[in-house]
Amino acid sequence: MEYIINQQKMEQAVQYLQDGDIDLWLILTSEGSDPCLPLVTGVKSVGPAAFIIGKDGQKYAMCSSIDAQDIEESGLFDQVLKYSTELGQTLQALVGQLQPKTIALNYSRKENLADGLTTGRYRWLCDVLKDCFIGQFVSSESFLEKLRSIKIAPEVERIKQAIFITQDIYEEVFAQLKVGLSEIEIGQLFVRAMEKREVVNGVDRTLSMPIVMKERIAHRPPGEAIVEPGDLVIMDFSVDYEGYVSDIARTVYFLKPGEIKAPAHIQAAFEAAHAAITAAGNTLKPGVQGFEVDLVARNLLLDRGMPEITHATGHQIGRDVHDGGALLGPRWERYGNAPYGVIEAGMVFTLEPTILPEDGPTFIVEENVLVTETGIEYLTVRQDELILIPS
Repeated sequence: MEYIINQQKMEQAVQYLQDGDIDLWLILTSEGSDPCLPLVTGVKSVGPAAFIIGKDGQKYAMCSSIDAQDIEESGLFDQVLKYSTELGQTLQALVGQLQPKTIALNYSRKENLADGLTTGRYRWLCDVLKDCFIGQFVSSESFLEKLRSIKIAPEVERIKQAIFITQDIYEEVFAQLKVGLSEIEIGQLFVRAMEKREVVNGVDRTLSMPIVMKERIAHRPPGEAIVEPGDLVIMDFSVDYEGYVSDIARTVYFLKPGEIKAPAHIQAAFEAAHAAITAAGNTLKPGVQGFEVDLVARNLLLDRGMPEITHATGHQIGRDVHDGGALLGPRWERYGNAPYGVIEAGMVFTLEPTILPEDGPTFIVEENVLVTETGIEYLTVRQDELILIPS
């Protein structure tokens, strides 16, 4: 399956090179320094290496002799060119042979996942190619974003499996929740559930605890705070399944003695978050821009008397929890051009129009959706009711 994914991602890259009339895409790396490598090639190198994809469909790998075996056995490259002492001469010879007019490199001013080429390696490359390349270097950013964003069918299947496992773990944890547990103890329930299923946290790829918060809402690990009756507790959790991740958040209410439902203001907050997700989902479709989806959810919460969302309504997931590319976010300076990204079929997003008042119930409900040709498909089983934990 890994071979199929990488082979299809490489063919996807060839199509984008043809669309942009770019002759070569050159990926320079050392010890996996470029974040696009798992997505595109799936191979690793310890020493300096270069991977080249041409718009004619040819694929080349240049690596040290000790790195060559796995790269050759991957079956992904038409040629694997081995060097003994130094990459530069091998790279120079191939570029001189191919005579490209344009070479795409992985640099970007705004997208970290498309910015894998360091300044030092760029200067080295310019020196190596100065006598054999008189063309133009261009950024790979535009098509690398699409390569990450537009998932092929096997990628979607892995994301679906990550989501299934995540929701299964949630159900197991919910059954064990009770008043008196600390945030850390709840986090440990997730860790034990991951161990049982032989998966890891999708954020850091370790057996780490997810976000668990009854107070001090932020991106932070669980603390010592003890859950009491009447508390809302937020859990934000991701699982890695064979290199692809989920990202699902749930907020639960711990009933007070004698309660059979949550107070009206808490129920109203949940219903507002739920309605905002529905509105965003109904707007999300190919051709719209990310900020348009965000604005619908943002305005719905404001119309219901909720505070304005303090971050984006949704982001892409895939190889990473925050997978770059088009963002379902407001046109704020901090988000750069991402909210202006045009939505395309094959993108996978979170929808998380969060309610974060200064004084009042805090809610994060986060669903994962796939953009289809006509709209979206919910990949998560939607949380349609407030989760209540008895005393």
